[in-house]
Parts: sequence; structure tokens; C-alpha cells
Amino acid sequence: MKNEKCGGAATPRWFGYALQSLVYLSHHACNQSRCPSGEIALKICTEATLTRRILALLAKADIVEAREGRDGGYALRKSPDTITLAEVYRALHIVDPLFSGMMDTANDGAIGTEVKPVFMEVVRESEKRLMDVLERRTIADLIRDVYGLQA
Repeated sequence: MKNEKCGGAATPRWFGYALQSLVYLSHHACNQSRCPSGEIALKICTEATLTRRILALLAKADIVEAREGRDGGYALRKSPDTITLAEVYRALHIVDPLFSGMMDTANDGAIGTEVKPVFMEVVRESEKRLMDVLERRTIADLIRDVYGLQA
């Protein structure tokens, strides 16, 4: 299992885990029952604590339903064809943009300070285009693309 820190703010890596969790909940979860976080974490190769934090953010955004207790677990609140990847991305409140590494290199040195404004424009444009793509794709699209099946 990948050792991913559970504390702090959401990172771009959480986005991948969130999408995998939603694919699992919509395509692999059996019997229309709820899935415990431990089962989901095992399937996406991360820790249950991190999975619960991610799913809590998705529950707060009404993407999944969380229920505690003996029959508890997680289930989709919406149809996979109505959940856009952009909605998931926004629900996570990711602090660092997916292209943040580029900006990290422009903080020091003569060249770094000269290229920073240009890097900022590239990052802004990249983020806008990324969100345009994420708005057009759904969880059902991922399932279709990966498994060749309808969600």
C-alpha cells in the first residue's frame, strides 16, 4: 500500500483516489449495499483513514452517502453519469493546483523571478483547460473507458 499522509489539506493525489473510489462504488460494489472504507481503501491501495477523509469531503458535497453503524459504509448519492470529474475536484478543495510544481521552481534566482509571470500565465491557462475537460467527463465515462461497460 502507498503510504499517503492523512493530515493536512487535500493534495492532487487525493483526486486520483477519489475518482478510483467512485469507480469502485459505482461499478464494483456488490449487492447495492454500502461499502466500508477499509474495503475501498484495499481496492485503491491506500489507507482507510485517508479514504475516509476523502469520502467525507465527497459526502459533504452530496456525491456519496455515508452511514455509520452495523450496516454502514459508503454509497453513491447520484448516478455516475451525473457526477462530473470537475465536481469531484472542487469537492476536495485541493490547495495546490495540479500544475503547482512548475511554480515551485520560480521562487528563487534571477531566471526564476524573470519567468515567474510567464509561468503564472501558463498555469492559469492550463488549469482553465483542465477544468474544461473535467466538466465534460463523468464517472460513467471512466467506467466505460476502463471496462467497456455502462455504469
